[in-house]
Amino acid sequence: MYKIGLLVGTRPDAIKMAPLAMVLKKTRVFSPFVIASAQHRELLDQVIHLFGLKVDVDFNLMKEDQDLFYITGSLLKKMKNILEKENLDLLLVQGDTTTSFVAALSAFYKKIPIGHIEAGLRTFDKYQPFPEEINRIFIDNISDLLFAPTDWAKENLIKSGIPIDKIYVTGNTGIDALFWVIKNTKPDKKIEELVENKKKVILFTCHRRESFGSPMEEIFEAVREIAKRKDTLIVYPVHPNPNVKEKAKRILGGVSNIKLIKPLSYENLAFLLSKAYLALTDSGGIQEEAPSFGVPVFVLRNKTERPEGIECGVAKLLGTNKHKILEEVTKILDNEEERKKMSKKKNPYGDGKASVRILKILKEFFG
Repeated sequence: MYKIGLLVGTRPDAIKMAPLAMVLKKTRVFSPFVIASAQHRELLDQVIHLFGLKVDVDFNLMKEDQDLFYITGSLLKKMKNILEKENLDLLLVQGDTTTSFVAALSAFYKKIPIGHIEAGLRTFDKYQPFPEEINRIFIDNISDLLFAPTDWAKENLIKSGIPIDKIYVTGNTGIDALFWVIKNTKPDKKIEELVENKKKVILFTCHRRESFGSPMEEIFEAVREIAKRKDTLIVYPVHPNPNVKEKAKRILGGVSNIKLIKPLSYENLAFLLSKAYLALTDSGGIQEEAPSFGVPVFVLRNKTERPEGIECGVAKLLGTNKHKILEEVTKILDNEEERKKMSKKKNPYGDGKASVRILKILKEFFG
């Protein structure tokens, strides 16, 4: 059997890697070997438990106030040790986290083939998102198999000089995970109760590093203004990062029609998203997932590496300007026909079969 390493460090990593771990486990050809860096500890553990992922090695990296230098240096040493101990035939990394970049670099140093899930995403600005844009460019350029979620992502890879015979359009495994969770889990009663009212529920998330400081304050002030409407309920699972928590409490705490809650388990988040009137987010995953439920997405970033949703009309890029956010959100809240224009579109990011396609490609790769 071929031993396939699967690297997870953050919750999105685990969500998007879990469906592939499931299909690999069912074969007689591959033996999945899950490595957890735990760049994010608590949020990662939720997903590992939810999907029943068997973690073979856990580096338990996360510490308070960790920075990129700590994550990079610590993980590089630990990956060297594990790669020298385990005879991996291939390492799969997902997305653009620092964990994925360092793990891929480690495999490259050891001349172990690398497969990049969610390859080819670009904003063409090295600081937005930071450091993810550069992480994914590095990973793409040292990978042997590049699993692009869309044709647009494939074109980015070709334009950057990557041989076309290394690139495969598969869809996004995050949609596989979403469908599995909706089918196999139930939300907590308290989450169900949040949507059992006549108000328009807005799922709001904001946590990205490039939003820290004044951009996040602008976003929060816009959300506070939106909450003055009697017909809305804004639900905000607050990220544990101190840069986020402090501002959320100061600007949004105690505001009527805003529910500041702890980070949600993935199944609860998926349920809440499925029932939302719209989503306000700087998250990449929600941009991909919301269209599966017909939920319009307003992206609170200046640039996105997922323009397919904007091009086909399921999402709008608003940036972080308070007045722009208020204008666009109010337009949708006041006009159901405008909302329907965004909600009646096909999800451009996947159909729930990406993992099966990747499995087939892996079989062909190993002959």
